[in-house]
Amino acid sequence: MKIRETLQRRNHDVKEDLEQIVALVSRSPIPFELEPYRNAFLARTQQLSNTCRENLALLSTREDSLLADVLSETSTLVQYARLLKFRYLRGLYRATDWDRVCLRTITWLHREHEQTKDYPAVFADDDVSVVPSKGLPFYFFPCVEQRGLRFQPLLFHEFGHLLYKCHELELDALVGDFQQFVESALLPVSQRNDQYAQEQARVRQSIVETWYKWIQEFFCDAVGFEIGGPCFLYAFSEYIAKFQSADYSRQAPDLHGSSHPVSWLRIKLLMGRAQSKGFETQASWVGERWNDTATLLNVGEDHHGFYLSSLNDRLTRTLDDMLVEVAPRQFTEGEAAGLGWDTASPNLVSLLNYVWIRYFSEASTFGGWESDVLRQRYNLTPSSGT
Repeated sequence: MKIRETLQRRNHDVKEDLEQIVALVSRSPIPFELEPYRNAFLARTQQLSNTCRENLALLSTREDSLLADVLSETSTLVQYARLLKFRYLRGLYRATDWDRVCLRTITWLHREHEQTKDYPAVFADDDVSVVPSKGLPFYFFPCVEQRGLRFQPLLFHEFGHLLYKCHELELDALVGDFQQFVESALLPVSQRNDQYAQEQARVRQSIVETWYKWIQEFFCDAVGFEIGGPCFLYAFSEYIAKFQSADYSRQAPDLHGSSHPVSWLRIKLLMGRAQSKGFETQASWVGERWNDTATLLNVGEDHHGFYLSSLNDRLTRTLDDMLVEVAPRQFTEGEAAGLGWDTASPNLVSLLNYVWIRYFSEASTFGGWESDVLRQRYNLTPSSGT
């Protein structure tokens, strides 16, 4: 059968690609913080190479009865090989000394949670996000922000997505309960039985389904604040603000099936969480700037029925229950104040909170101070980009 030759050629090609990847990765100079990931990457590559050899051995028997199984194995192999080349290789092929800033943050996050403590750290260039695969999560972080400390707390939010993945069954149950609450809150007091009622039911169902993604983002925002405290609130607020009307309101068609809630709603919930923890001043500082921007843009809030104030208490309780389920590390009062960042064994959360304290209090000298910290704590200088 012709398919035999096709399968032999494809397995041979994948095997050669994997050999080139191993050669490339094995000799690439990388920060030592990336070594655990390289070991995991090479182990995964070896598994795929073994599959190639097994497929080729089966094909060499000339047994037609084995072709369907080999076809299935080859399909899986090709998909994994592509992921390896187009995603997981990126964290090694582009590695520089400056990666250790993000790598140390990610490593610290993983080690602070029992279910992720053995996961290696890796990331590549892109907007802040994560592929929360169990065992081998892959983070993304912007090129410029990688080279500083102010926006490192954004990784706390992405870690929240990994925690959700690790506790998916339990958290999905809590989210499902909240979705039922949303549906009941949207039901009219009296219901008609006509085309209009059918359309309204379709809209309600879309809103309920959209909340499955939205509540995960609210949860990850809450995880970010739970871990970092004020430094996360500041980093998130500064990074997410685009100074556009879409920060405050989007058209209804854009909301249906959207992956992220309106930014202003996320900020308001974070402010409420900060206030509940005693950080009224920090929350007010953020709120004033978002309100001032809204005034200049002449925009107001309109969530087109996707969010109602009557949902707030139940949403907050659900998020609190989700936090109890995953139990992320919680910042301390001293860490929120930036205490202990300059000790022999520096505290990361203290450092990142002090970064924002310093940034606000001495903006003109912040750049030089941050460069000193990067040199002393991370062994990095402006010339150490390769």
